[in-house]
Amino acid sequence: MDMRVYKLSAITLAISACLSTNAWSGEASAGTQDVEQLRKELGELNSRYEAQSAALQALAQRLQQLETSGQGQARPMHAVNKKMVVADTDTAPSASGERTPASEANEPVIKEAPASRSAEAVYREQNALFNKTFTLEAGVSYSHTDRRQLTLEGFLALDAIFLGNINLDRIQSDITQFDLTGRYGVTDRLQFDLNLPFLYRASTYESGGAAGGSASTLSERDISNAGLGDVSAGAYYRIFPETPTTPDVVWNVRVKAPTGKDPYGIKLRTDPGNSNLVVPDDLPTGNGVWTLSSGLTFVKTIDPAILFANVSYAHNFTRKFDDISGQPNVSTSGEIDLGDAYQLGGGLAFALNERMSMSMSYAHRFTQKSRIKADGQSWVSVVGSDSSAGSLNFGVTYAMTDHLSMVANVGVGVTPDAPDVTVGMKFPYNF
Repeated sequence: MDMRVYKLSAITLAISACLSTNAWSGEASAGTQDVEQLRKELGELNSRYEAQSAALQALAQRLQQLETSGQGQARPMHAVNKKMVVADTDTAPSASGERTPASEANEPVIKEAPASRSAEAVYREQNALFNKTFTLEAGVSYSHTDRRQLTLEGFLALDAIFLGNINLDRIQSDITQFDLTGRYGVTDRLQFDLNLPFLYRASTYESGGAAGGSASTLSERDISNAGLGDVSAGAYYRIFPETPTTPDVVWNVRVKAPTGKDPYGIKLRTDPGNSNLVVPDDLPTGNGVWTLSSGLTFVKTIDPAILFANVSYAHNFTRKFDDISGQPNVSTSGEIDLGDAYQLGGGLAFALNERMSMSMSYAHRFTQKSRIKADGQSWVSVVGSDSSAGSLNFGVTYAMTDHLSMVANVGVGVTPDAPDVTVGMKFPYNF
């Protein structure tokens, strides 16, 4: 009996041990599966975290570049009031067909906000707007020039008394010009334009000596004329796009045709009531010769300002005319060689908001002496035909709509050869 009880106890202990071993093995196997599952999930989370970190780092670098350079791309007109926006692509299809965040695929989509209208207006005015569209611009400008000249013919006696003739001349010239300009951007680097001007000129000539040569008695004559001016066409090519450290460089070439009335052969006549007053029969609307000009323009955006500078050279081709004489009843054929011109300019513009900007600039033009050559004679320089004209300009641009803008300019002459004042307004419409 005791032996049976002992065997039964041993069997019971063995069975219990086996059951305990099997239970521990089951628990250990279940624990191993949980660990593998956790490791797998942790690896997926790490992959997503690395993709998101890479995307955030790329966005941070892009934002730092924008804040440092003040522009998003090479085109400076996109730099003002520009922000970087991440597209709303919350999900993207994965290989298994499920929708996963776009950042997991490490392909963040970046878009740029629309360009500032005010910056585009400044860029169009100072350089060229390479946007592959057609722009039609209507403009009107007015300039006024007032010249006075005192002429003394005689000698000074006893260092106090002048003996001779004193002549006071005054010429007031007003020019109103209407322009129609078409611009077309062929590519993001090439643009062409065509300008059609129409001029109305009015001049007033005054001179003393109307009553028996009295200098205090003045006589005047008014002369006016209207007609088509010199039509011109130009091309603009972007050589170097703007970078964070270098400006936008654009090369331009322009050809002007002598479509207006030339000033050669216009007769000068003496007023019957005053021999000192000499007036022309008509007023010209062009210079009468072909002109080829070329130059470079530099534009650099330094948010919120836009700096620009330009340099150009204009060559006037020699042309022969049937009559170059200003004497009445005299016709003399000959050649005209107008002096070449050089121009330097620069300024800056500020974008006040999305639609309005202001600009200040200075331009100086140097013109060489002209020459004339009558048939059978040698070249003769025209005294006083060279000039040095400098003007200070102020402008305002306002984007009235997404397609229509207004550009207003006021120029003040700072040298005697420049117009006293110039006022202009343009309305470019971008199709």
